[in-house]
Amino acid sequence: MNCKKLVSLFLSSLLFLESSFVFAGENGPKKEDVEADKTNSEYNIRELVLPSETTTLGKSAGSIFYSPAVKGKVLIPVHFWGAIGKTGLHFIPIETSLVNGLSMAGGPSGDAVLDKVRVTRKVGEKIDESYFDISKGGDATAFDYKLKPGDTVFIEKDDFYANRAYYTSLIGVIATVLSSILLYRQVQRRP
Repeated sequence: MNCKKLVSLFLSSLLFLESSFVFAGENGPKKEDVEADKTNSEYNIRELVLPSETTTLGKSAGSIFYSPAVKGKVLIPVHFWGAIGKTGLHFIPIETSLVNGLSMAGGPSGDAVLDKVRVTRKVGEKIDESYFDISKGGDATAFDYKLKPGDTVFIEKDDFYANRAYYTSLIGVIATVLSSILLYRQVQRRP
């Protein structure tokens, strides 16, 4: 049996076991126990995708992307927002680092603020935020930080160039209006 079939069989077995607990009735585990197990587990089986499940889907359906980067690995959902090449929901291989995940999402755009990349992660009932400086290609923490299912990576957009273009245009309009007024006054003074 090849590796893909083994992984598929394993995940199917886990899904079957999980669903059998739901239908076990009064003799099954209590709802509180199931909820506690969900928060304690590192990965929720319902969030995972096998690469074989994405073969019939387009590689970029809307704002959902499936990473063909690593074959045979389970894929996890991670949101990439802000000044990124391809924003949206990305299914990337499990154990992907922040830097590799950003590369799979098209990398930061030219107007990205790279010194405060934010990763938001829900842990239990609270939201954890981690900040990374990747302005010089990333540091060791950005390369070591592993993305988890449901993480949101946000890169802020630098509005300096957009604002500069606006003010430059405004100054040009004011200069044109003032020069037109001065020219009109000069024409009016000549006999």
